[in-house]
Amino acid sequence: MKKNSILVAFVLLPIASCSNHPPIPNYYKTLPAEVAQNPALAKALDTKQVDVDLLEWAIFYETNIRRQRLGLLPLRYENRLRQGSRAHSQEMEELKYFAHVSPVEENASVKKRFMNAGIKNGLGGENIAIHPVKKKQQIVFRLSSTAALSRYAWRNQGAPYTYREFAEDLLSRWLTSVPHRRNILSRGFRFLGVGVAPAVYGGTDVFYITQNFSSTNY
Repeated sequence: MKKNSILVAFVLLPIASCSNHPPIPNYYKTLPAEVAQNPALAKALDTKQVDVDLLEWAIFYETNIRRQRLGLLPLRYENRLRQGSRAHSQEMEELKYFAHVSPVEENASVKKRFMNAGIKNGLGGENIAIHPVKKKQQIVFRLSSTAALSRYAWRNQGAPYTYREFAEDLLSRWLTSVPHRRNILSRGFRFLGVGVAPAVYGGTDVFYITQNFSSTNY
């Protein structure tokens, strides 16, 4: 059976609320070019032993790479957006749903989650995805009725992505979807936070991923 990433995008109206200050992961305190040389980015992903901060950074970094290729300014890191993104990914995994609308009242909408994170003004947007840990492997097999024909099938039995490959493939998939592409390449957004949560979906090891975009950080 073909295993694809599941992608959803959302853009919201103006936002407002209180603030808090979670710790900033070290990867965001270092020059991007230096972190990009980290050999850990070439390690295979494992949902049971994952450096969540590094995977989130890799997705953040790859997002800016794609923007800069098109002449757009890179998005700035916003820790509260990362905190809100990770909380939503974790909640989706724990409550076994996949949507921008949460069954938890205080987190019900994207706007409420931005408010809970402490972003008080501006416009925001959200991308979410469920992405498998392993690459698709192409299998060739013969049809039983004749030896002259062959068929291709995709099966999620390939090697695990590395941190870098996971981020690259995820961004490539998001950019083929108009709503996701609009968020990623928006000139109106200036800040970004990425949050992931390891999970099992349909018997497959995956990550839930949330991107939160904002035009302001206050």
